Amino acid sequence: MDSIIKKLTIFILLLLFTSCSVFENLFMNNTATFIENFNNTVQFQKNWSNNSWKSPALYQLENDHLKISTRPNSNDRVKIRSKQKFTTGSYTWRIFVPKFKLHKQVSIGAFLYHNQKEEFEFDFEIGSGQKIDREKINLKNDEAIVFCVSQFSPSNSNHFPVKMNAYSDFKMELIDVDGCYFVKWFINNKLVKELQTEVKSNIKFKVHCSLENLFFMGDIPTSIENFVLFDGFRYENN
Repeated sequence: MDSIIKKLTIFILLLLFTSCSVFENLFMNNTATFIENFNNTVQFQKNWSNNSWKSPALYQLENDHLKISTRPNSNDRVKIRSKQKFTTGSYTWRIFVPKFKLHKQVSIGAFLYHNQKEEFEFDFEIGSGQKIDREKINLKNDEAIVFCVSQFSPSNSNHFPVKMNAYSDFKMELIDVDGCYFVKWFINNKLVKELQTEVKSNIKFKVHCSLENLFFMGDIPTSIENFVLFDGFRYENN
């Protein structure tokens, strides 16, 4: 009799644990709306984690913004990522793009990344850019270059202008088309790029905000401290 009761107790506990895990998974990964205004330290620590690569965590909440910095003469790659995972829906970053020195190797990142069994990534990469890339789209001296990128499945990149020393909205829409993501990139509510990918629409992404001294985003290593201000992020499962 005792053996039956023990087995029944174990079964009930396992059932409860499984049910809680399923519930938590549904809650965490199918959020209808997620809004981050970067004005509450407790919420920020609850929702985001450091993901800097071989770099100090040079970020902080300051005046209702997330401020990320990189050191001069360094290969800093300072990043945060969401603790939650997301799939289809719209993702919008509001960013103050500073006045970068022309052709310096520094880049703002607003991107989605998945790196479990396979690796997938959709990006906005924003910086001064290489001289050759700036000339391709006739950038003015007060404009930064924006790369809208699918890193894998397929690898695809296009670039566009955005004003420096100004706030801009960068939005991606991930849409399920026949079981794969169809991705749209918007800059200040203007559709600039569309791409049908081979990435399955059940793949879950973490959201990233970053500032990185990347060699391919300029011709000259940066010799000054750089910064970016993220004013907010919004996800909607629409």
